[in-house]
Amino acid sequence: SSGDHREAIEDAFKALNWAERYQMPVFHLVDKTLANSYSTVIWDIDKKALKIDRGLVVTKDENDYRRFRITKDGLSPRSLPGLGPIFWLTGDEHDEFGHITEDPVTRTEMYEKRMRKLELADREIPLTDKIRLYGPESADITLVGWGSTKGVLLDVMNMLSKEGYRVNFLQLKMFIPFPSDYVKNVLSKGQLIIDVESNYEAQAASVIREKTGIEIKHKVVKVTGRPIFVDEVYDAVKKIIKDKDEKIVLMRGP
Repeated sequence: SSGDHREAIEDAFKALNWAERYQMPVFHLVDKTLANSYSTVIWDIDKKALKIDRGLVVTKDENDYRRFRITKDGLSPRSLPGLGPIFWLTGDEHDEFGHITEDPVTRTEMYEKRMRKLELADREIPLTDKIRLYGPESADITLVGWGSTKGVLLDVMNMLSKEGYRVNFLQLKMFIPFPSDYVKNVLSKGQLIIDVESNYEAQAASVIREKTGIEIKHKVVKVTGRPIFVDEVYDAVKKIIKDKDEKIVLMRGP
């Protein structure tokens, strides 16, 4: 999930590489606020550093080519249409050659193979592409958010810091695979945790609870379809600090 337009550009490139390297769908989350707005992005990244990763590709014909060969890391060499050996492709469960099968042993092996790909992605993808922590490592207040809440929460963090509060901001960028250990480490230090999201159910907080066992009690949400504004989040956080509100619904905007 991208937090601003620069991230949206960078993440789109990474998402395409991950989809090909790990041979799985990648969903790039860009929320309504980012999609319906524009900004000037300073592009200082060396284009030569943006390398396309096609993953394991077979270009020569093989007599015993197994498109879905079971491997230790879950990745099987793939053939690009018209550039390598042909193979069977089906939406049903299949064996290593792609033929449909209902054999329970083969089906289990194939399922475990696919899960190993996800485990590989979890090991290889840098932590900074999954999550980012802004501000001090240890704080009295931790703001949690994802998507376009990034800019707002950074501003609120700075405003509260100037008032003497020790505040940091945890930006969630990847939900699958989820950086459970890192999130648990950041959120298990006894600080006041406030989740801010543009959906009614505070869905990211639910993922955090599922993956870490930590329940975020204080939530600030907005469901009007309008952007979340700095002043309303600031007011909401101050009210939570004072009155211990567990849920505040934002409604400011035309």
